Amino acid sequence: MRKNRIRILSMVVFSLCLPFSLFAQIDKDMKEFDDFVKQQQKEFDDFVSEQNKEFAEFLKETWKEYDLQKPVVRPQRPEPVKPVSFDHKKPATKPQEVKVGEVTRLPIPTVTPSATFSPSKGKTPVPVIPGGKDVAVEPEKDSAVLPEIKPEVKPEETVPAKRSLSGVEFSFYSKDCVVNASLKNRLTLKGIAEKDISAGWETLSRSNYQPLIDDCLAFKKDNALNDYGYLLLTRKVATELCGSTHSDEIALMQMFLLSQSGYRVKVARMDNRLTLFYASSNMIYATCFITLNGVNYYRFDTTPDKTNSIYTYNRDFANAKNPVNMNITTPQSFSGTYVEKTLQAKAYPSVKVCSKVNSGLISFYKDYPQCDFSVYVGAPVSQEVQQTVLPSLQAAIQGKKQSEAANILINFVQTAFDYKTDGDQFGYEKPFFVDELFYYPYSDCEDRAVLYSYLVRTLMGLDVVLLEYPNHMATAVCFDENIDGDYITVSGKKYIICDPTYIGASIGLAMPQFKNVAAKVLKY
Repeated sequence: MRKNRIRILSMVVFSLCLPFSLFAQIDKDMKEFDDFVKQQQKEFDDFVSEQNKEFAEFLKETWKEYDLQKPVVRPQRPEPVKPVSFDHKKPATKPQEVKVGEVTRLPIPTVTPSATFSPSKGKTPVPVIPGGKDVAVEPEKDSAVLPEIKPEVKPEETVPAKRSLSGVEFSFYSKDCVVNASLKNRLTLKGIAEKDISAGWETLSRSNYQPLIDDCLAFKKDNALNDYGYLLLTRKVATELCGSTHSDEIALMQMFLLSQSGYRVKVARMDNRLTLFYASSNMIYATCFITLNGVNYYRFDTTPDKTNSIYTYNRDFANAKNPVNMNITTPQSFSGTYVEKTLQAKAYPSVKVCSKVNSGLISFYKDYPQCDFSVYVGAPVSQEVQQTVLPSLQAAIQGKKQSEAANILINFVQTAFDYKTDGDQFGYEKPFFVDELFYYPYSDCEDRAVLYSYLVRTLMGLDVVLLEYPNHMATAVCFDENIDGDYITVSGKKYIICDPTYIGASIGLAMPQFKNVAAKVLKY
């Protein structure tokens, strides 16, 4: 009996001691893990410190002279001074197949799934008769109609990352921003010789700069800034830290911020001042550049040049691996006032849109350099335009057959916007982001084609291609209905030509002067 009591007592003591030993082991494991993390962080910090030290030494070496390349002029597309209007008095012509030239792929833009259309059966399609009015025909099997539109689903709001509670405050395209102030007034250059730039880099790299980098990258993430937006942000930050009159310090500070953020940039000496150059994965027009090791570095500043020769180095900071990507894949988020405009379709007076665009976004687009057409057509449309433009047009085509819905949309694009060429409005070729059509007073055939393509893809869920002629741009739509009209064939599919600048023309009507011209097809 006594032995049993001793055994039970031993088991109780053991069970009571077990949690303490277990917790002790957990504490030991946690301490070892913390020590491991600290060691890893120390090794990384030492590695970065060594990189900064090596780069500072490299900057001391004599810079080489390079020729500043002249800007590449964006290809001009001669456009008619006045838009072409459809003549309803002329006799109808027989629909024909238009020749197809080169087929080029475009990036697939981000489209909000505000409406998804699926085929339904047993309804009467209404084909468009060239030169005439829509007429009903006998029902065909598997014809398609547009069902009721589903309500738009708004994306969840992003919770901003934690920022510095105090620091440098400024406005970035009307949006408030606060960044760490550890580098404020920290950089003063004695000159712009190699040794001065090296000393400036060393001063910055020895400071506690990481919280500032973290703040900049957090702002980029919170507001979905693309790479070029981040370039603009770092220029604003550098200006706030150095003072607007210290252009050389601003250039070096921005280069430091971007390099530590992983971007391939460099400063160069020209016209007795420093200027920033950035590598890009896109073609950028109307901007001077230099080519180093097969990579184009474009000038960020827009100050007129007095010389074609510059001095710089041929190596990037070791941690800077990324060229600047000019593509916009997520809507850019800015603050500012809203610019409103009322737009109405001429043939459908009840189709009226009260659009709203963000002035901050428009200012951002104004500061954007000229890029390839794919950058503009692939950019997503802002929430403001989606929420103010799409609902009215959704209501206008609700329950309509595809042919009627497409005609409503094309007449809206044809007649709600005034026409003017880029040359007349801006003095140079300027493709629009979709939002810009609802801000500027005029648009050309290129802008209208992009807008119509966006509306048909978003509201009707149909495949659309862009048709590029030597001096014109139109669209073609792959309908589910059997629709008559001028058309092209791409990959075995029939696309009905829809011209948003052929004023008053229904879908299926190509401009007469382009019916025998092979169109270059731009396909998503």
